[in-house]
Parts: sequence; structure tokens; C-alpha cells
Amino acid sequence: MTQTQLGESLGLSQSAVSRLEKRGTSAYSTDILTAASAHLGIPPELVGLADGRPHGQLNGDNVYRRKFLGGAVAAAAAPALAGLPAAADETGGRAAALRLSTSAYRRLDGSTPSRDLAEPVHAHMRLIQTMTRDAARERRTLLAAVGSEAASLAAWLSWDMGDFGSARTWYGSAIKAARAAGDPLLTAYQTGSLAQFEAHAGNAAQALNLTRRARQALSERCPAVADAWLSSVEALAHAAGGDRRDADKALTASRAAAESLPEEPPP
Repeated sequence: MTQTQLGESLGLSQSAVSRLEKRGTSAYSTDILTAASAHLGIPPELVGLADGRPHGQLNGDNVYRRKFLGGAVAAAAAPALAGLPAAADETGGRAAALRLSTSAYRRLDGSTPSRDLAEPVHAHMRLIQTMTRDAARERRTLLAAVGSEAASLAAWLSWDMGDFGSARTWYGSAIKAARAAGDPLLTAYQTGSLAQFEAHAGNAAQALNLTRRARQALSERCPAVADAWLSSVEALAHAAGGDRRDADKALTASRAAAESLPEEPPP
């Protein structure tokens, strides 16, 4: 891993990483050490951190950040976790069972530390990948959609632990699987989720670019609920770039789209 790659994952410049690697020449916070050990897969006790130290608490408003982001991501995920239609064949039954497990892990996320959920979710992903590989070619699309939703959960857990590199990788896998499933709405949702992540990471230009890609995935068939959510992500991106005027315009558009929502449940 290059210094630039590690820096991108920790929110540091390449030169800052270089200074950190020069032993004794620069001080560093335990928050940076926590994020680095999580990203590199190093047990915290081996780098002088207490084993019980909470991961992903990188700011002063730790509890608020997790509650707010967790709630926002879980709420945005609700349309994508609406349950599979009943399927008589074995692949459909497996997909429904796997999707139910993903929903259960998402519910646990509200009360369980991400570090405790990460490994079970990764094992869940490996099971989905194995079943997808062994399924008949024409039935893999159903399992691909399930894999996409599980991958986005793994991405959120990495995000919450401060492992930005892994979060980007998992979101990329979620987008790829959604495309393989042939589901434009799921593709737009996963792309928008990555945009939301980049906005919170401060990468305004990348977040806006991803939001445009999400809208392109839906072409002219963009449901009002998707329009409202993507406009709110655009507002986050503009805010990350310090553009108050465009952030306000995007929030106004989001509110207008939300007010036009039909009464039936969103897709």
C-alpha cells in the first residue's frame, strides 16, 4: 500500500503519512492510530491501544455522529430492503433467506458496535458469493441483488469504523452487483450511498459526480422518492464544498419532491 493510498483512507495527505512514518519526528493522535490499525487489520493492542476502545469514534460528537449517520443510512436502506417476492425455485428461496439475514444484521446495527458486526457480515457475504458462484447462470441475477445489499451494509460498517478504504471497496462491490442484477433502482441507490459517503468524507466533487451517475442509472424513470433522496445527497455534497447557495437549492428541490410523493409505499 502506498502512502497516498493509506492517506486517502485516513483523510491525510501523502506528506502527512510520510511524516508519521518517520519514527519520533511527528506526533499523532490515537484517533489516527485507531483508524490506521482498523484499515490495515492490525489488532489494536499491538499498537498500544486498549482492546475495548470503540472504533469509528473519530470526532468529539461520537455518539451523535453514529446515531445520526446510522439512522440516515438505515432509513435510506429501507426501500431497498422491502423483501423479495415469493419464489418457488430453490434459488429464490435461498435468496429470500439470505436477504432476511441482511435485514436482521441491519436491525442489530442500531444497538451493536460495528466492530462486533463486521466479521459476521463478512462471513454472510462469503456465503452469498459461494451460493452465487454455484447457482445456474440464469439464476444469478436474483442472488446478485442480495449480494449488493449485503455489500452496502459491509461498506457502512467499515465507514463507521473509520476504514474509508474498505468502505469504498465495499460500495464499489455493491454497485457492481446491482448492475449485474439488472436493477436500475438498486444501482442508483448504491451509487447514491457511495456519494453520501464521499460527501461526509469531504470529497464534494466526487459526491456530485456519483449523484449524477445515480440519476443516469434511472434515466427518465426516476421515482419521486429517489429524486428526493438524491437531491438531499446533492445538498450534502454542496455543503461539503462550502457552497451554501447550491446546498439550499438542492434541499428545496428535495422537499418539493418529497411533497409530491404518492400515498402508496415507495419502491
